[in-house]
Amino acid sequence: MKIVSVKIQNFKPFKNLSLPEDGELPDGLILIKGPNSTGKSSLFEAILWALWGPSSVKPTNDELVSFSSSFCKVILIFEVMGHRYKIERSYDSASGMKVILYMKSKSAWRRIADKTRSVERAMESILNIDSNQALHTLLVRQGEVALIANATASVLRDMLVDVYNLALLEDMENQLKHLETDLNNRYNALEEDYTNPDYIKEQIRKTEKRINDYQTKLGRKDAEVKKLESALSEFPDPSLLENLSTLQNEVDRLHSVLERTVEMRDRELSKDDGLLVAEEKLILARITSLKKQSKRLDETIEGLKEKISAIDFEVGNLIGESRRLQKAMDTLKASVDDAKCPTCSKPITNEERTKLIKEYTQKITSSVETAESLKNDRHKLIEASREATDKKSEIEKLVNTAERVLGLQQELEKIENQIQTAKEEMKSALAKSGLDEISSLLQKHGSKSINELHLKITRLMGDLKGLRTEYASIEQTIATEEKQMKQLDADVVAMKRIGAELDNLKSLVEHTQYVRRKLVSGFLADYVIQKRLIGIVRGATNPYVRAFTNDQYSGIDLIPTKATGRGGAGLLLKIRDMRDNADKKSSQLSYGDRTAVSLALRLGISRTMSAMRPLKESPAISPRVKCVLLDEPLGGLDKQRRTAVVQNLLNDQSFKQIFLITHTDVQSWQGVPVVDVSKTGISSVAVLMRDSDE
Repeated sequence: MKIVSVKIQNFKPFKNLSLPEDGELPDGLILIKGPNSTGKSSLFEAILWALWGPSSVKPTNDELVSFSSSFCKVILIFEVMGHRYKIERSYDSASGMKVILYMKSKSAWRRIADKTRSVERAMESILNIDSNQALHTLLVRQGEVALIANATASVLRDMLVDVYNLALLEDMENQLKHLETDLNNRYNALEEDYTNPDYIKEQIRKTEKRINDYQTKLGRKDAEVKKLESALSEFPDPSLLENLSTLQNEVDRLHSVLERTVEMRDRELSKDDGLLVAEEKLILARITSLKKQSKRLDETIEGLKEKISAIDFEVGNLIGESRRLQKAMDTLKASVDDAKCPTCSKPITNEERTKLIKEYTQKITSSVETAESLKNDRHKLIEASREATDKKSEIEKLVNTAERVLGLQQELEKIENQIQTAKEEMKSALAKSGLDEISSLLQKHGSKSINELHLKITRLMGDLKGLRTEYASIEQTIATEEKQMKQLDADVVAMKRIGAELDNLKSLVEHTQYVRRKLVSGFLADYVIQKRLIGIVRGATNPYVRAFTNDQYSGIDLIPTKATGRGGAGLLLKIRDMRDNADKKSSQLSYGDRTAVSLALRLGISRTMSAMRPLKESPAISPRVKCVLLDEPLGGLDKQRRTAVVQNLLNDQSFKQIFLITHTDVQSWQGVPVVDVSKTGISSVAVLMRDSDE
């Protein structure tokens, strides 16, 4: 694989970056330099994120977006086996992740995948390697070389297992452990469910005995039910008794009402001497006569009222005339010399004045006497009116009494009709059942009343219902016991099967333990590590060791170590020192030499990962990752070692491209393309310079 170009928008410190601005990224070694915190490692993260998404970088998607933006996007063009591909990956918090993979066909880009999972599968198909292995091949992370340099034997072994995906076998061992646990859990669960079949058979025998006892009890209850049913068959239909009881109760109630009504009628009848018997015709005649008397009294009262009104009018006139004459007389008495006639206002003499006063006095006296006489007549008329009114009130009371008597008499006739109807219904009900009299029915069954007989039948029916309920309960119990016995029979068969399954599980557990402990663990420790990978890694690493150390160290070897009480099996790194003519452990080397050897080992691993299949389970075609990203691996190396490393990488034909991040001076490395990363304000820029002297 070769990375052709990369375009970045709003990804971490890069606002808008095209690398290169025109053309393509060159083959071979490319140095990436710049001060700290300018975005060199972010450039690698953009490449990895574009290829394999968020699982390939530590920051979350939201953390990748520039602070001044709400989305980020990376477009990466790369080449594999002569074919060009373009992958566009973008993210924003609103719509999430979007990714599209294109393949160039002639002069146009053809979309071949546009979903996260489909793009991932397409990338694995293009590179012949999964994303995890590709990352180990493509990327040497910052600090990883130092980690290798200081790794213990077990850590170094685990690193190889992780890089070469040998976790396949460890997963197999873990799966076998899980299988053991699952088998043991199943065995324990079955063991909890297991019951000795002999114990179940004893339960079956006890159940059979209970069923026999219940069946005997059921027979006794059946005899009792039949006896009660026979007794009840001699009694009349309960519905008939209930109907007769209802009718009898109604007759009794009506008789009681009848007696109360007669008492009320007779009491009202005694209030009117004119009513001798409660016959409807006589009562109606009495009411008519009384109403006529009342009408005549109304006419008398009205005539008296008219006479009283006439007297009141006449008395009023007399009083008014007396007041007028008294006023005129008072005026005449007051005027002695200049008296005037009260009628025409002409002057009159004293003799005429005296004569008028005398005349007025006589008239006033006469009016008073007439008014008094009229008042006496009025009083007599009022007394006569009061007597007529009292008489009318008495007559109205008698009318009301007569009407109440009439109503009660009519009610009595209605009640008597209802009593007769109820008796006829009772007679009809008895006739339908072939009975003549209630008394003979009661005598036959030794009861004093229909209610007593009905209650006796109700009790017998209640007893019968209780017996039938007990009978049904015993039947249900027998059915439950029979069902339980069938279940117990099935349990015997099931327990025999579970017993056989327990024996089989026990055998499987023992076999699984043997496979895990003796075969898988031994195969991973002995065959894969010792007999295959060590030789492959040694062959790929030794040329780098000699080149990086100017032939001071001729090669390395990985010596398997056994597990100890403090750790598992491991790999001990040994290096041949040509100057001292001795084999040394990594701990015996200087920090710079240890770093150079570790870098050689890590590049050897990437080289083998890009060219071979470590296991038969790996893809049939070799991986196509011929590119490596080295994130600051030169820390701790002096200038001579750095020059040796860079010169070797410059001439290394194992990789199509090598991207190397470094903080060290590269001015002396002529002809090496450089990507210069720098800050401009709050964002970063990166420029490809084809010659380091530029």
